[in-house]
Amino acid sequence: MTKEQVITQWLTDNTDLSWTRTGGDTPAVKLDRLYINRSEAYEIRDFILKYYKECNLEHKSDNYKITLKKIMSYKSGDRVKTQDMLDHLTSKLNA
Repeated sequence: MTKEQVITQWLTDNTDLSWTRTGGDTPAVKLDRLYINRSEAYEIRDFILKYYKECNLEHKSDNYKITLKKIMSYKSGDRVKTQDMLDHLTSKLNA
């Protein structure tokens, strides 16, 4: 399985995020979204792919769980720019 497929499967099995915007087809990975919609599973998947690649993180279930918690708690309830979230999470790794 590709990393994209592994993350997709993990999100499907472990969250109740929305998959409805896809219209039945799996959309291509999009790594350049200005804002992240944290209720949309494909956007979370794409963010995790970008974050893990940039920070050289290991793809495994425990890491996904921690990352998802951080994504959801960062400025919870606010609209967040994808780059701001990436910068925030990256800074926490280096702290």
